Amino acid sequence: MKISPISVLCVDDNDLVAEGLRIKLTSAEDFHWIGHLATAEQLVETAYRLQPQVVLLDIDMPGRDPFQALQQLSELLPSVRVVMLSGYVQHGLIDRAIESGAWGYVSKHQGADSILSAIRQVAQGEFTLGHDVEEEYRRH
Repeated sequence: MKISPISVLCVDDNDLVAEGLRIKLTSAEDFHWIGHLATAEQLVETAYRLQPQVVLLDIDMPGRDPFQALQQLSELLPSVRVVMLSGYVQHGLIDRAIESGAWGYVSKHQGADSILSAIRQVAQGEFTLGHDVEEEYRRH
């Protein structure tokens, strides 16, 4: 029996990051890239329409606050799991992401394989933090 691939929507204003993730995800059999948004403005509406299993959500973007979009998405579509992506590994941001409904938090500096691993984990119902994010928590 073939397992359905994990559908992923990426929300990141950096087109190079999004394109790199698209290439990495589409080259793996267990993922299905369903789209990219450059801001969180239309995140909830797009998630309703496309029904992703996992959303990769950048923390630092212009426009709508990603944390507010995450909170609304978590309330309205609790089956959609969100992994926060960030170049910032700061205790306060990690806490805010978790409080807003994120299932994971991964640093962009960890690389694509770490991000793919996080997607797999949250799709299976596991909460996950990237390696450097866990280290930040241990320091505090």
